[in-house]
Amino acid sequence: MEMEGLTSIYTNVYTKSALLSGEDFTNMHGNTKAALDYHVSINSDSYIATYFGNIDKMVAAMRAFRGLFKTLFLNRRAFEQFTSQGLKGEELVEALWNAHRDEFVLGRGSALPECFCEFKL
Repeated sequence: MEMEGLTSIYTNVYTKSALLSGEDFTNMHGNTKAALDYHVSINSDSYIATYFGNIDKMVAAMRAFRGLFKTLFLNRRAFEQFTSQGLKGEELVEALWNAHRDEFVLGRGSALPECFCEFKL
């Protein structure tokens, strides 16, 4: 349900398993998959951090350093709640925008310049 909600907003989403053939993907292990994640993440038009751990912090920093500011630190709890309620498309966009804006105002959220909140999808 969460991937359906995400792809109802962002239609050009790729996962590492979609970039490789099934055999190539299954032959990759730990660090190789992490390297692929990192390479794709720092070179993408936009990036959504799904877990704000060390790799997401490093990717966000590298993207900012390279001037790629379309980076979103998604409120995973809100995203899960909204998608489990069946929200998709514009409804999901508005709900996420409100959750993201409220967290930013309260000082809990992170937003870099050109955050998705400033754009019409």
